[in-house]
Amino acid sequence: MSVRIPLNYNPNSPELSNSKSVKKEIMKFGYTTGTCVAAAAKACAFAIVEKKIVKSVTVSTPIGLRLEIPVNYVKIDNEWAEASVTKNGGDDPDDTNGMEIIVKMRINGDNGYLTIRAGKGIGIARNKGLPINEGEPAINPVPKRQLIDNLTEILGNNFGAEIIIEAPNGEKISQRTFNPRLGIEGGVSILGTSGIVKPMSIISWYASMVEQLDVVKKKGFESVVMVPGNIGETAARKLLNVDKDSIVQMAIFVGGMIKAATKRGFREIVLFGHIGKMVKNAIGIWNTHYKYGDGRIETIVAYSAKHGVPNDVLLKIFECKTTDDAVNILRNYNYFDIFSDIANKIVYNAENLINNKAKIYTILIDMKGEIIGYSKDSKKFLY
Repeated sequence: MSVRIPLNYNPNSPELSNSKSVKKEIMKFGYTTGTCVAAAAKACAFAIVEKKIVKSVTVSTPIGLRLEIPVNYVKIDNEWAEASVTKNGGDDPDDTNGMEIIVKMRINGDNGYLTIRAGKGIGIARNKGLPINEGEPAINPVPKRQLIDNLTEILGNNFGAEIIIEAPNGEKISQRTFNPRLGIEGGVSILGTSGIVKPMSIISWYASMVEQLDVVKKKGFESVVMVPGNIGETAARKLLNVDKDSIVQMAIFVGGMIKAATKRGFREIVLFGHIGKMVKNAIGIWNTHYKYGDGRIETIVAYSAKHGVPNDVLLKIFECKTTDDAVNILRNYNYFDIFSDIANKIVYNAENLINNKAKIYTILIDMKGEIIGYSKDSKKFLY
């Protein structure tokens, strides 16, 4: 399986912004599988164009940082170059940490296009509703752009090339990820909206998550907006009538961050994010990592039934692989009421979690960053 993409490829993803989180030296950041692919491909480009065998490469990331990435080996076989990079997740408890990623590359005459093929251990999308087309290698839009940008630094603006991406242990590792449920078969995905991996261990939770709250509090804010990650933060900055310095990322630690915000005296807490993450809070799952539970689709089915959605439609929703698929089906019904009901339930659960010591608001968005529902009184935070 392969995908041919133009060098002026635009992932059409929300604009990424730098987080203002406080970082401690004890935190070990890592780099994404997307950065690994970009690094290995860049090492191949050096070997092909400059006949240089490198031991490390400096790659650009989508958020503007440049990282020096170690390269395990580089070798040339006729027109093909091959390079290996090991995924380093830092302090993040990531299933792909330590995984080897191999890129094989050759220059061809297809100027203006890069063809990407999935080798051993790289997943193939088998369902609609993902950010990649059905039948294509599981390489998300932002890593594709990152790959092209890094190759352009060596090959110029109008090259033509073909690469094969492999992860020798990818198929086995993918069984511990969410890929099988999403309909990505045969291996892991190449991911990363920022190029770096923010650690989410207990230590880094206090270092990079909770300390954001301290910074916001020191600036005199009584309200804080908490988002799961980059997509939520970008949407919040565009849609919410709040000071941008009051927005923090909570990663997977929703319950812990709500409690930490309450202890710091915040009177209002706005939970803003994608339905795929937030719907878990409606059934009391406060750590949104998939290892700690799911029930997303089942919850949407239950609330849809409550709002009178017909049984045949409920069955279609139940078969959905992603929450965005479910949202699209429900657009023909009173979907805003359904998701606002879910948002109100999240508020109820969250306020019980902190014994009503703060007022909670919830605003839910889809993958496009569009609001699909919000809890009572949350409209006051919207433009």
